[in-house]
Amino acid sequence: MPKKIFIIACEASADLHGAHLTEELGKLMPDAEFCGHGGHRMQTSGVRIFHDMTRIAALGLGDVLRNYLKYRKIFHETTDLIKKEKPDVLVAIDSPAFNLRLAKKVSKLVPIVYFISPQLWAWGKRRIHIIKKHIREMLVILPFEQDFYEKEGVPVKFVGHPLLDAIPELPDTKMLRGKLGIPEGRKAIGLFSGSREKEVKRILPVMLQSAAILEKDFPETLFFVSRSPNVRNEIYDEIISGAQVTATTPKMPFYELVRAVDFALVTSGTATLETALIGTPFFLLYKTGRLTYFIGKHLVKVPYLGLVNLLAKDRVVPEFIQQDAHPKTIAHEAGAFLKSDELQKKMREEFRQVRKELGEKGASVKAAKEIFKLLERFS
Repeated sequence: MPKKIFIIACEASADLHGAHLTEELGKLMPDAEFCGHGGHRMQTSGVRIFHDMTRIAALGLGDVLRNYLKYRKIFHETTDLIKKEKPDVLVAIDSPAFNLRLAKKVSKLVPIVYFISPQLWAWGKRRIHIIKKHIREMLVILPFEQDFYEKEGVPVKFVGHPLLDAIPELPDTKMLRGKLGIPEGRKAIGLFSGSREKEVKRILPVMLQSAAILEKDFPETLFFVSRSPNVRNEIYDEIISGAQVTATTPKMPFYELVRAVDFALVTSGTATLETALIGTPFFLLYKTGRLTYFIGKHLVKVPYLGLVNLLAKDRVVPEFIQQDAHPKTIAHEAGAFLKSDELQKKMREEFRQVRKELGEKGASVKAAKEIFKLLERFS
């Protein structure tokens, strides 16, 4: 009998990983049926989508409170959908606030596999008891997560990082710079302000102000703003129109733009690791609501925000967080960095070491095989 797989991806990055996972599961089970919550990528890969939760993905505590009724409605609908659809397995991708709460409700109805672990190693072990009780297997993407769960007695498999598969073979840098019209010898800086409107509204103005200051010391520099498909164009247009620097928004895929530029300012999140894997030097920026930051600062148990720094166990990438994300400070440090070939070379070498830490490609293939094996055990 064909298997039915219910997948939940609440974020844009989870939607991407969910799409790749669906494609690999489809190769193992050509007659399988896929349904759940996700975005346009999962839908394109063949998932019947009930709710596009990437559109209401929360950025901070205030956003959660504002969207509470939406989340509550979707949560209760999801419980009913699982009862109605009767899937053979539920694959939860990241987003612990939604997925772990759901696991407590439905783990008796369907076996649950968790792909991309909640960052318990950063936030503390308060939720480990939920995972022990309700999750059949953790499929983790960071090497130190396997040790973490093994010590807790949780079934776990390290599958490698899905970004190693998601980043395609990219064209030659010279060709990409030609497409952007960057003259030889001119510097190009990319501004990557995130995939959510709240992020873009908070962080893009800071990036553009930093760029305006940098332009005074590097007048020949060209600035490029990356547009996320999840953010309305008018948001970018309004912010850029008020900037004191000329910045263009090319119609170029994210990965290609990252490869084309010499340096980038990147909002904390998946994009920082993507940028490192492509090999482009960058600084990390992050701003959130005051209450969210205050709570997070007192709960987070790790020394760095950026995954690159956590994997390297060192401050490889400068981090400008909350009040430290000040345009003058960012521009000053970026200016010194851009003047030093040695600092840029050192950062690129650290990126290569981080790449080695993440293991081999094939995370989605390995994750699909683990889910397939679990389904075989329960059939």
